[in-house]
Amino acid sequence: MLSRPAMLLGGLLLAVAAVTVAQRRGQEAGGRRRAHRVQHGQCSYTFVLPEPEPCPPEPEAFGSSNSLQRDSPAAALNLGDWPAQRVRQLEKVLENNTEQLQKLERYIQMNLRSELAQVQQHMVQNQTATMLELGTSLLNQTTAQTRKLTDVEAQVLNQTSRMEIQLLETSLSTNKLEKQLLLQGHELHRLQGRNSALETRVQALETQQQAELASLRGEKERLRRLLGRQSGALAGLERSLRAASSNSSLLQRQQRQLLESVQRLVRVVAQEPASVRAAEQVFQDCAEIQRFGANVSGIYTIHVANMTEPRKVFCDMEANGGGWTLIQRRENGTVNFQRNWRDYKQGFGDLAGEHWLGNEVVHQLTSRAAYSLRVELQDWEGNEAYAQYEHFQLGSEGQLYRLSLSGYSGSAGRQSSLVLQGTNFSTRDADNDNCLCKCAQMLSGGWWFDACGLSNLNGIYYPARHHARKLNGIRWHYFQGPSYSLRATRMMVRPVGI
Repeated sequence: MLSRPAMLLGGLLLAVAAVTVAQRRGQEAGGRRRAHRVQHGQCSYTFVLPEPEPCPPEPEAFGSSNSLQRDSPAAALNLGDWPAQRVRQLEKVLENNTEQLQKLERYIQMNLRSELAQVQQHMVQNQTATMLELGTSLLNQTTAQTRKLTDVEAQVLNQTSRMEIQLLETSLSTNKLEKQLLLQGHELHRLQGRNSALETRVQALETQQQAELASLRGEKERLRRLLGRQSGALAGLERSLRAASSNSSLLQRQQRQLLESVQRLVRVVAQEPASVRAAEQVFQDCAEIQRFGANVSGIYTIHVANMTEPRKVFCDMEANGGGWTLIQRRENGTVNFQRNWRDYKQGFGDLAGEHWLGNEVVHQLTSRAAYSLRVELQDWEGNEAYAQYEHFQLGSEGQLYRLSLSGYSGSAGRQSSLVLQGTNFSTRDADNDNCLCKCAQMLSGGWWFDACGLSNLNGIYYPARHHARKLNGIRWHYFQGPSYSLRATRMMVRPVGI
């Protein structure tokens, strides 16, 4: 459907066409043309109108021979007025057409302006709505992106804060550990000096004991010879007494004196220390030493089967009937138990204090006879407990010193914190456990870890107020839990049936 401006423009074109037809008719009549131009803004309109010719005279007038009549002014006036009138009429018609065209132009301009304004307003409204929709969409997207960026920023800030806190905690822990290591280093140097002094004193005591033992042996031999001589003299006196009945009173006095001397010698021999007698014997464990008569706990020498050199051990002659051979002791943290396979095989430490007797010695002991194992535990509150295994055996080095236990009893938990069968011994340089995590490196020390297990009595020694939440400390799971580091422990063996 055509719009109103288009219809107006069509009417204008029809008017122009009508004017053009009139011009063509004028040209056909042979008359002259007259152009009329209208300027409106940038547009111009040109109208070409025919100029009327004067009417020709009457035929009879031209054919008249009367010259006076042809030269008459009235006739000439009538002939000259007709074109002028015709021109005036045409001019009026042209003016009317021009006015109509101008009115038509103004009307078209007014209607076009209103239509254009409406179109522009409609376009502006459409564009404004589109821009508003785009702006709203962009605003929503910007808001969503801003919210996401805010969330990401908050997450980054939270993560950064956590990392800073963890870094600070790690730094504090590192500083604390460095201080502890420094203090432990100083303490270790001090203890090494004390250990050297103690070793010197022990060597001096051993030398003195050996000298006293040699002196006692000489004294014993001298007493034996003296006793033999006294026995011979006594026999002679008895013969003299029987022969001299007259001097009985004197002989009786001499006999009493001799008897007193003999009794004194017998008492001296009877009071000879059991340790001196034990030193002259060969024993395979502390139970044999106890059966010989020694009942004082201390360091003794045993000769283990299949081992060329004698071995000094600490014997407990008091706990649960005595006769126990200690294989492990922890009490103050003076000895470092973070050792390699060779150290745990041969043993280390101070027999009078913290020490590990040695896996090879324990293997040889438990291979020749049936042995039981006793584990004694003490926490930092003074509570004590024990775990006892009726049968205990340690495999050879080729068997990775495999542990074999049975017959658990005791007060250190409702069940054993040691795996009873098939657990190999592991150290930091010999990973023989059943875990991919290398328990000896993670939990420290050498032990029968299995899959890091429920116990480790050779872990790091933590002092008081630092013993809680320590997975690499001295642990026995069913006594004070899996992360409580104990104050003191002892492990000892003796033959079954004692």
